Amino acid sequence: MENNLISVEDICSFHNIEINFVRSLEEFGLVQTTIIKKTVFLDLEELAKLERCIRLSKDLEINLEGLHAVAQLLNQLYKMQNEVLQLKNELNYYHQVH
Repeated sequence: MENNLISVEDICSFHNIEINFVRSLEEFGLVQTTIIKKTVFLDLEELAKLERCIRLSKDLEINLEGLHAVAQLLNQLYKMQNEVLQLKNELNYYHQVH
């Protein structure tokens, strides 16, 4: 699992952001960090979430509350897309049976 972890300090340095930004995102529940031996890390999946938040924050100047709202809307969208896919698969199954 440790191979999939990246130091938050390295990420902040690469993206030129403050570590407090990552902490704030974690407080809002937008990313989840892992602490190993007093070093804070992000999993690769969490890195994708962080990078999306960085882009929204920098490019569109969306604040933390806005990022939280966007994340909730995206989660709802993904759930609905999965539900539509599941319903399409069920419909295709019944069309094949009859």
